[in-house]
Amino acid sequence: MTTETNPAAIVDWEPPMPPTDLIFDDSEPLESNRHRIAMNVLIRSLR
Repeated sequence: MTTETNPAAIVDWEPPMPPTDLIFDDSEPLESNRHRIAMNVLIRSLR
């Protein structure tokens, strides 16, 4: 059955859950002071 003939099928759909075992910290800093200064300059230039 397509969603054209069954609009309730859209309501019943749930997106898949994202993975929960992603690595978020490896104890290494992701940016140096130089990178942070560059990001601050870019952020200020957008404002």
